[in-house]
Amino acid sequence: MINLLDFEPWWRFGVSLLLGAMLGMEREFIQQKEGSQDFAGIRTFSLIALLGSVAAFLGADFGVLPIALSFSGLILLTTVSYWGTLMRREEKAGITTEVAVMLTFLFGVLVMGDQGKIAIALAVLTSLLLALKGRLHGVIRRMSGEDLRVTLQFALVAAVILPLLPDRAIDPLGLLNPFKVWLMVVLVSGIGFSGYVLMKVLGPSRGINLTGILGGLASSTATTISFSSASREHPAMSAYYARAVILASSMMIPRVLLLVLVIHPPLLRVVSIPLAAMLISGLGITFFLQRKNTPSTSDLEYPVKLTHPLKLSTAIKFGLIFAVVLIVLEFAQEAFGSVGVYFASATAGLVNMNAVALSVAQISSQAQLDIQVAGIAIVIAALMNTISKVTIVFFTGSSELRRTVIRSFVVILLAGLFSGLFIFWLG
Repeated sequence: MINLLDFEPWWRFGVSLLLGAMLGMEREFIQQKEGSQDFAGIRTFSLIALLGSVAAFLGADFGVLPIALSFSGLILLTTVSYWGTLMRREEKAGITTEVAVMLTFLFGVLVMGDQGKIAIALAVLTSLLLALKGRLHGVIRRMSGEDLRVTLQFALVAAVILPLLPDRAIDPLGLLNPFKVWLMVVLVSGIGFSGYVLMKVLGPSRGINLTGILGGLASSTATTISFSSASREHPAMSAYYARAVILASSMMIPRVLLLVLVIHPPLLRVVSIPLAAMLISGLGITFFLQRKNTPSTSDLEYPVKLTHPLKLSTAIKFGLIFAVVLIVLEFAQEAFGSVGVYFASATAGLVNMNAVALSVAQISSQAQLDIQVAGIAIVIAALMNTISKVTIVFFTGSSELRRTVIRSFVVILLAGLFSGLFIFWLG
């Protein structure tokens, strides 16, 4: 077995050269494509990364002086080169290559300082960012004032407010955790925001489908809220939104099965067939609806203007509902026995399937709950979660979305109900 320690420090110099070459290759490719002539290409970037590693290697004997002198000299050379570029060109010159040069030197320093993994990850991200120049600039050019407002609003909700909230219960019963409640608000807002971005980048049809899948893996209820509300604003897109809602509900099933597999694998024997029946029904309906849409209704030919993707009022209402259900769930568990498990699962399943799957599987794994009772509780929660989406769609969706989704959910519910009754009867 090869041990990298046998090749010290040569493998570090080699990694530095490769990282520099990767960045330089991207820069040189862009230069050739755009017909520009910057001062650094694949050879220069490779040597700059090597310079950083050599300076860091010498730092073991001479302290930070070699790194400081080398980096200062690099800054001086870069500044002179940039000044010369400004003199040769009439238009303004960017500093992307110059910043990339300084980063490349620092990546070389990181590799020599036992931070090779960080250097490699940052170098790959830097190369990707440089390579996406055209697409990123295109997205920015297509942004409106509303797009910027929504982006900043979501950043405020997710990156400013959420970290400030206490991650502990604040009520006497120990039920309400502000951080976890607001996390659901962020989740609802984030699904709406990500769907908006994906639809702009990929087109409404592909973007909505992808968001339905990813949103279902995170929270199918939140995805249903986002797209059902959007269907009222854009009724012509109801067929696409309906597919996303059904996809999201279907993706809830693999998530639940995975949680059960991790926490208590024997429980899969009880829940796998009813949940699989719901999954297959949902995917089958989605496939049918996808085939039903003709090319004339595709996002490439049907213009649609998407506005107000971030519905904070809807998201906050959802967070409040989630908090109330937590309180009801706790009281139900205290008041009833096995029936209480079913009631609590049905109640919690209305908004959070993860909580039911994890808690029931955990209790069953500790032999505190019969495996049959646990299986029934999880299936009940899945059925109730689907029923909650029917309610959401009925009150918030457009007429076309209501017809499509409710009919589809009735089929999914019947598939889960009858297969579940058959399996539990056999058991």
